[in-house]
Amino acid sequence: MISSDTLTIPSRTTAIDDARRWVSGHLEPAGASTAATWAVEMALTEALANVMAHGYGGDESRSIHLSLQLHADRLELEIVDFGEPFDEAAYTAPDLSEARAGGYGVHLIRELMDEVERTATPDGETRLRLVKRGWKEHA
Repeated sequence: MISSDTLTIPSRTTAIDDARRWVSGHLEPAGASTAATWAVEMALTEALANVMAHGYGGDESRSIHLSLQLHADRLELEIVDFGEPFDEAAYTAPDLSEARAGGYGVHLIRELMDEVERTATPDGETRLRLVKRGWKEHA
């Protein structure tokens, strides 16, 4: 492993920028490509917005835990919350031929990342694991 770090943010939309700066602050010095950095920041933004709006229902008193691990061949970003779990079975991918105001977050995350794994635990914790391969500039 090249490096790892953790961050806890409040469930306020203003904290999304802090999380983006945190992740790019690790990726850029480690040699991440511009495309990989953008993809990870975008997936992180969408995931955090979903937790805040849907998992926590706008409750800004809650927190979200992030962890990042950089490996030579991949990066792993984990987002942990204790909100209402995402109902994977009820999810319907958006029809991209029709314009709509929202509902693209899960689709974008899946398109931008190489692996997306969501695990809900019996104690109410949801772990979203995002993996990006080939993240380095010259991987």
